Amino acid sequence: MDKLPQQLSSSPIVSMVLARKRLLLLLFVPLILIIVLFSGSDGEWSQRLDSFSDGIKNGVRPIQDSIQDGLNYVAGDPDVRPDQDSVVSYVKGNNTVVNGNQSTTGYVKTEPYKRPGFELPLANGLPLRIMALGASTTRGDCPDVDVDNNGFRRPLREKLTSIGNPVNFVGTQRIGNMTDNDIEAYPGVPTHIIHEHAQQAVPPTKPNLVLVNAGSNDCFQHIDIPNFYKRYDALIQYLLEASPRSTIVICTILPTWDTRFNGREDVWQVNPQIRKLAKIYEQQGLPVVFAEMQGPDGIQDENLGPDGMHPVTAGYEMMATKMFHAIVEADAKGFLQPAEYIPGILDDGDEERMDEEWLERFKQQQEEEGDARSAEEEEIENMKAELAKDRASQRAKKVKEEEEGSRTEKRFPKLLVV
Repeated sequence: MDKLPQQLSSSPIVSMVLARKRLLLLLFVPLILIIVLFSGSDGEWSQRLDSFSDGIKNGVRPIQDSIQDGLNYVAGDPDVRPDQDSVVSYVKGNNTVVNGNQSTTGYVKTEPYKRPGFELPLANGLPLRIMALGASTTRGDCPDVDVDNNGFRRPLREKLTSIGNPVNFVGTQRIGNMTDNDIEAYPGVPTHIIHEHAQQAVPPTKPNLVLVNAGSNDCFQHIDIPNFYKRYDALIQYLLEASPRSTIVICTILPTWDTRFNGREDVWQVNPQIRKLAKIYEQQGLPVVFAEMQGPDGIQDENLGPDGMHPVTAGYEMMATKMFHAIVEADAKGFLQPAEYIPGILDDGDEERMDEEWLERFKQQQEEEGDARSAEEEEIENMKAELAKDRASQRAKKVKEEEEGSRTEKRFPKLLVV
């Protein structure tokens, strides 16, 4: 119709026909839109109606473009965003999207959620000064020849550093072939002795994370098992007092099938006490988290070494995973705090050990240079003595010659020549 000759299109008859056609279009378009909007489920037509109304409010864009942009945004197109009046704040669990002050139903795709600790650094990359406190299991002992005495420390350290947290293990002992191998653990010690060692090791180092694995030797030595929880609590309370910025990880002790000490039944009595203490600490809001070492996904009898008491390497790796999850929980609860500054303790234990090696080399170099200086000073003193001796000899010789010349002159006076 638009291409009709100008004379024909300007005729009254043609103008009347075109006007009638435009009127029909105006009548049928709203009807078609209503049919499209109200077809389908309640959620579908509601979303279409909202998109249609948004398009009308915008005014500057065609309605179909507004609807398409909304669908593209829901589909996750990063280049398309809704208008300023409909910026998505968050997605609720009941499928309600909050847009400013107005709610509409449906899902809006957002950035995927990452649980803190598994892919992100804990506490924004907070350096962790860790004390592994306990007995032989903490030391990583096992009669298995493949055990390297790094125990759960090496795999735990690797997990933490891999997500961006510097780690420095601290303690008065060193064991294992890992570089950062500081520890506070002694074989065969029960809980009250571990407490005594902590009193010597915690104040000078002030760790902000303490991994407590205590109680096995109480069971093997059958030390007042019904009141075990009192000794354990005394240890935990001391740690929180001695290092106020610390977070404590407590854990159930491992199973045992050893028949020499017959501690298996005591283990079944001690672990419930530790679990109940964990609930008490949680109720009190203390910075203490719990790692369950037993259970279906925990350490089993087959994960123990030939002695039936200490884990093999796979068992120690399972312990590290359990402790790592507990530390992640501590971060989620906001427990982790910066460690108190202690001169000489670095954020990274490997770097600290490198500094120690450099310091040892520096001291050795200083000693060697000192020995060289001492030897040189001794040679100088010897030379000075020899020179003084030679000079004294020369002066004595000169004096002697002068005296002999004087005597000769007296005996044979010089004749005056006239």
